[in-house]
Amino acid sequence: MFVTYKPEDGDEQRWEFNPKRVRASKAEMIEKRAGENWDAWLASLQSGNMRARRVLLWHLLTVDHPTFRWEDVPDFYASELMVEHSVAELTEIRDRVTKAKLPADQVDQILSALDGEIASAMEREQVSEPAGKARSKSVA
Repeated sequence: MFVTYKPEDGDEQRWEFNPKRVRASKAEMIEKRAGENWDAWLASLQSGNMRARRVLLWHLLTVDHPTFRWEDVPDFYASELMVEHSVAELTEIRDRVTKAKLPADQVDQILSALDGEIASAMEREQVSEPAGKARSKSVA
């Protein structure tokens, strides 16, 4: 998952967030702040829940600044925080949709939308990785 925080009055910050690479102690803090369990928080995050996104921003800021307090999370505009899926995540979602027991027309519609998202993610990931440079590890 790629996270971009671009406040109107500040510098843009970018992170690559991999929920599979979060330590249990950090996940517990996220659950406490979010008020829901880990899986529910991830689902809320992916569905656009603003509290979930605010908790994500707090978590990412604490990676670089461990003493960063919840109370200091900026009151950002919704458009200032963008959460985008990686090609791998979208491909995994696509695979789950093909295995789900849904009506064929609904599957076709979802797959079409996912294919468009995958194409956009491929372009985004190519742009973010200069030729000859290895991808950096996730900050989470």
